[in-house]
Amino acid sequence: MGTLSSYPSAAPACPPDLDTDILFRRVPHWHQRWEIFQGIFTPGRNSVETMLGNSEVPVDLSGKRVLDVGTFNGCCAFECERRGASEVVALDLQTPDELGFSVLNAAVRSNRVRFHRGSVYHLDPEEIGTFDVILFFGVLYHLRYPLLAIDQLRRVSRGTIYSETLVIDQRFLAEGKDFQPLSSYHSALTQIPLWQFYKSNELAGDYSNWFGPNIQAVLGAFESAGFTASLISEWGDRAAFQAVAGGADTMGQSYEGVSEVVRNDLALGN
Repeated sequence: MGTLSSYPSAAPACPPDLDTDILFRRVPHWHQRWEIFQGIFTPGRNSVETMLGNSEVPVDLSGKRVLDVGTFNGCCAFECERRGASEVVALDLQTPDELGFSVLNAAVRSNRVRFHRGSVYHLDPEEIGTFDVILFFGVLYHLRYPLLAIDQLRRVSRGTIYSETLVIDQRFLAEGKDFQPLSSYHSALTQIPLWQFYKSNELAGDYSNWFGPNIQAVLGAFESAGFTASLISEWGDRAAFQAVAGGADTMGQSYEGVSEVVRNDLALGN
């Protein structure tokens, strides 16, 4: 598992006139835990330090343009700003006020992070540009159209995607039993790209879970979209990956990929 050794700049001291207890109560739901000020962490359960460390996101992002997909509270986006990114676009479906992003943005006095309300299914480089670094944490298995999302990411990537997701290698759901090793059904299954479909809330009672991939499925999905992909770390039912733009685009060689009608329908451009 990757580790995060140090930061290019430490968290700043808390402004003396800021009551962080009041600040935290202003956000309806905290998803991320981040050292917003020295020794003071946002009260979420998902550690930003761990997410970035497991994916081996560079400590120094000086001069990089970053896209944070599914930004939610925005902690990863603001951490990238702290690491020196020249610009960070924080993408999510809800409004920044609903997510608590606006509260956090004001508290850290950000000047290089901007919120963009939109979907990963339609990433237009003419609208938002292209990016050296894309964060894609905890999003893939919540998508009904995961391959379309990855194709869209390829449109705006000119560097590396750092991705973290649920994987089913150690969490296959069958016969009413969760957390089963995929290999317990057949030893070959971990080497075959597989996506487990959840039609309802059968995975953890959560209706937002759609597709659970195994590790090979994640690698294959990125590679088919024109990336060179690698597994960085895995722990329990999670895994982290890096995907570098520039691999063979098998989507572009397919019947759908060469169809102007399909590409326009899917907002893939030409």
